[in-house]
Amino acid sequence: MFERFANQWTPVLPIRDITSNPLATELAGERLVLFSDGSRWHALLDHCPHRGARLSLGAVTDGGHLRCPYHGWQFDGAGACTQIPLNSVNAAGMARAAATALPTREIAGCVWVYTGTAAPHEPQLPAALTDPDGGYVTYTQEWQAHWTRAVENFVDFAHPPYLHERTIGAWSRPFADSGGQAYIDIEPTDFGMTVMNYFGSRRHGFRLEWHRPNMSVLHFGQSAANRLHVFSIPLNEQRTRVMNLRWIPAGSNAAAASQQAGQVDHPILDEDRVIVESQSGDVLSDPREVSVGTDQPSLVFRRYYAELLASGERTGEP
Repeated sequence: MFERFANQWTPVLPIRDITSNPLATELAGERLVLFSDGSRWHALLDHCPHRGARLSLGAVTDGGHLRCPYHGWQFDGAGACTQIPLNSVNAAGMARAAATALPTREIAGCVWVYTGTAAPHEPQLPAALTDPDGGYVTYTQEWQAHWTRAVENFVDFAHPPYLHERTIGAWSRPFADSGGQAYIDIEPTDFGMTVMNYFGSRRHGFRLEWHRPNMSVLHFGQSAANRLHVFSIPLNEQRTRVMNLRWIPAGSNAAAASQQAGQVDHPILDEDRVIVESQSGDVLSDPREVSVGTDQPSLVFRRYYAELLASGERTGEP
């Protein structure tokens, strides 16, 4: 289950983008159904244990249970089977009829899912994502690429002078073309790493963070409102949902902030998307690739991903 992305916390969708209840979605190659019981969102594998029908084709009852469309079996948010119509089933039989539930959290306006059946820890999050007094706006795109290629793109600061020469990298293109040098300092952290990127000297730099497994935080200023949280959410081996998330202060006009975020993010992510979609496989699939000094953040991430794959093999994940 969740091949190559097992036992990880990740956002799946912004709650405002969940347009039906229940909702079918995909995460790391597994079909999921999200449903709300009226108080919180839950996630089950989109598979009825009776005859394998997709639970997402069913409906949520007035009691907040998910009813299978085929034979009417019902399941609560923990996956427990609560009703099997036309049958008298004892407690042991009902227990065997349980659906597979996944831990969920509602964080920063998004539904988060743990890619395992029992979460051993809570998500490690920057303070901006847990501020009860603020709000959040998101912008998403779907890329035809492996999630690791997207993460690597967002921890790499050597590409903006060229890929983003018409947008955020315009200021750095003349420096790069004139033979300027870049310097990178990396500090390992308990969540992943912090990276300082410098052009020309180490007096002023651009800070970014990588949070395992798939969040990059770009710092465009000192306050939480000047940080961009970028998630590379694996849907399957060929598709990734890229989600930009911003904290906004309490009382902000969320609709206006969302519109502005889309206007800013759309052209920049389009530039990234074209290139990342041109790359093949995951970040470890091409042994011919050559790395240089400015690839240090990418190499840290690649080592982590290799360890993630090895860990899955050791624990028996498929």
